[in-house]
Amino acid sequence: MKAIKSLCLLFCFVILGGIFLQPIPINRQALALAEQTESTIYDEIDSYLANACYKAHFPAMSITIVNKEDVLLSKTYGDCSSTNTPFLLGSVSKSFTALCIMQLVERGKIDLNAPISTYLSKSNTNNAITVRQLLNHTSGLGEHQNLGNYKIVNKQGEHIYANVNYSLLGKIIKVVSELSYEDYVTQNIFEPLSMSKSAATYEKAKENGLIETYENWFGINTKTAPKFPNSDNAWITPSAGYLSSSTADLGKYLQMYLNGGECIISNDSINKMFYENVEVQANIPYKYGMGWTLTNEPLKQPALRHSGLVETGMSTIYILPESDIGIAIAVNTNDYFVGKDMMDRIDWSIVLMLTGDNPNQIKSNEYVTMHILYDLAYFVVLVISILPLCLIMLYKKRLITGKLWVKISVLIFIHLILPIFILLLPRMFFLTPLWVVLAFVPDMFTTIIISSCLLFIGGIAKTIILIKRKVDMKR
Repeated sequence: MKAIKSLCLLFCFVILGGIFLQPIPINRQALALAEQTESTIYDEIDSYLANACYKAHFPAMSITIVNKEDVLLSKTYGDCSSTNTPFLLGSVSKSFTALCIMQLVERGKIDLNAPISTYLSKSNTNNAITVRQLLNHTSGLGEHQNLGNYKIVNKQGEHIYANVNYSLLGKIIKVVSELSYEDYVTQNIFEPLSMSKSAATYEKAKENGLIETYENWFGINTKTAPKFPNSDNAWITPSAGYLSSSTADLGKYLQMYLNGGECIISNDSINKMFYENVEVQANIPYKYGMGWTLTNEPLKQPALRHSGLVETGMSTIYILPESDIGIAIAVNTNDYFVGKDMMDRIDWSIVLMLTGDNPNQIKSNEYVTMHILYDLAYFVVLVISILPLCLIMLYKKRLITGKLWVKISVLIFIHLILPIFILLLPRMFFLTPLWVVLAFVPDMFTTIIISSCLLFIGGIAKTIILIKRKVDMKR
């Protein structure tokens, strides 16, 4: 009986072993189906981007999508032949600067909670601003300040995005490391990650093959040299927004985060960068950390992101921590009112598609239609401004009749108050000074200046006619 029992037990073990240990065909099929689905997703993203780049009239676009080990998608569109071609990053540069700061924190050279006067002896804020506040944009510094005029003008602790915060961080890196910002970021990030097409100077960017860049004038992309900062007092310094990199290099940069910091930074410091953040109220609420924003809604999973915009380029990077995916996308033009919105919708669409949602569609005639509307508005302003000069002879004839005080009042309103209003329009309604409009919306700036000058000139001409008429009447 024992022998039979033993034989039965052995038979059962053999059968169970065969069931549990043999390959299961359905798993292979599921794996093949998953691979096919993943391949289909990236094919769909590629097709979407090719179509969107064309409709948005971007001269060139580059994208790289990675996971921890591999490149999942590497594509270019328009006049860009390789994902190794460098683009200007804009404020994506801030994540690099924050990473440099956190490296120096790990080395015991910077205390996040120390006042910046600890490191910048000439700081004009005494002990009121900490390094952490610069990283989170909660310092109270003004949006349009620079290293030559910065001071606290906003409530500290509230997020007010200001480039000068990261310009100051660049200065701190220089003082603490005893290296220029350019040398530090190159030696401690670019070189260890083999980011050979990344640079912190214009000369090195050109040597790396920086892509041709464009401004948008009345809906036409016009080739323009990059407005790389030539002084420390520039509004956007390299540490705040003027690094250059290829999306292939950015893929390596994102993989470093996905792999817990590799040889660059500890995972603990990465978590501080991502999650020690402040709430920001916007149309879609988000949190700003140290060079990264964190968005939870309306996506199916959290997304870490930073976008960048300079006068001649736009870029965005994403990390999807739950999916272990990084995304880098860049274009070589800045079309502030139309293309910028399209760029936002396009890069968000990549995340939407990767998380199982439908992308934002760019309509075929949307670019042209929107620019026609803006151009029409500019044209109307110009016509209103030049019309008084065209009707100057009629004005001269009408001086014979009517009350003088009425004529003077109308003259003051049309040719003094109205042009001043036009000049102050960006400041009053968008809180943006004219020099920023010149840099980022040159067609609007040109319209504002020409219109105001025409109105002033018309006013001078009418004043001369009015005075001459008055003198003639006295004779």
